[in-house]
Amino acid sequence: MNQKILIILFTVFTGILLGIYIIGNESNDSELSDANSKLDIKPTIQIANRGKPKVSLKRGYEQIGHLQAKVPQGWKRENPSSSMRVAQFILPGKNGVGELVVFSGIGGTIDANLERWYNQFKSESSRPTSEFAVRSQEQVNGMDITFSYVEGTYIKSSMGMGGSKTEMPNYALLAAIISSPGGLYFFKGTGPRLTIMSQKDVFYQFIRSIDKL
Repeated sequence: MNQKILIILFTVFTGILLGIYIIGNESNDSELSDANSKLDIKPTIQIANRGKPKVSLKRGYEQIGHLQAKVPQGWKRENPSSSMRVAQFILPGKNGVGELVVFSGIGGTIDANLERWYNQFKSESSRPTSEFAVRSQEQVNGMDITFSYVEGTYIKSSMGMGGSKTEMPNYALLAAIISSPGGLYFFKGTGPRLTIMSQKDVFYQFIRSIDKL
């Protein structure tokens, strides 16, 4: 057998092997495609976390938790002194400054929290301070609001268990509790009675400006 015939046979044999290899690969790809089709495999898209949604405030308003309000001029907003506080403000007054603290998620009903606040005051008589407390209700921007006012000697407790207590005579409590879609918001204002009285109308305007975000 001459060299020319050997070259032809080698070429034919190589072509046959290459054809078998290609057909086999195409068959495997087809099987994988059919399997993926049956499993309905779809690409996974991961959406990056772009942070908190942007909050749109009314002009001249400030955010307080999930609410917004128009803070009166003269009130000084401070950084909350504890994680339980949503916000806190200093109320100006010639007879000493007052403090307004905003809480949310502290638990308890409206009545239970007001009763607890009333018990932080004592009157000149032996009767419970709650008997002298004034309460009223309103609805603002679709939210129910409970207002309350009481005065007497404020028994202020220091932070922590078993902390000391200080009696502060001629003090007052001016409070509002708002039933918002996100839960109850508690606005607790305390300070010298004359200071709280001078801020009473301003406080009511502030609370009545509150709206949902």
